[in-house]
Amino acid sequence: MLSSEGLPRPVIRPAAITRRFQKFLLVGAVGLGVNQGVLFALVDQANLAVAMASPIAILLSMIVTFILNERWTWHDRGQGRILHRAMLYGSINSGGLLINWLTLVSLHQTGLDYLVANLVGAGIAAVWNFSLNHALTWRR
Repeated sequence: MLSSEGLPRPVIRPAAITRRFQKFLLVGAVGLGVNQGVLFALVDQANLAVAMASPIAILLSMIVTFILNERWTWHDRGQGRILHRAMLYGSINSGGLLINWLTLVSLHQTGLDYLVANLVGAGIAAVWNFSLNHALTWRR
């Protein structure tokens, strides 16, 4: 990861955000693994429809990523009760869930494999989730 040692003052803040975003991406990769694994299990093993399985998979990954982000990505930020941050995170990531779900369902209907479509949706939702969680859930 990028280090801010030796950087001029005006560069330190963007460098800190870049480091935090790198952590967020690593946590997101874990969450994506959970999402993809659960989605695969529900669709291919339990024969659940993609449109029904996706929100379940995303919800489980949201729980995992909240815990990891709370403990690692934004461990030095966030004020007040953890329940408040969890509720805010859930609200923000519900928007990400909708973005991911709409992208997945739309791309899958065009014939794209559901796991590939889910990757695209998760990537778009990640930008939404990071931006709002950085500004609101774990603000200074």
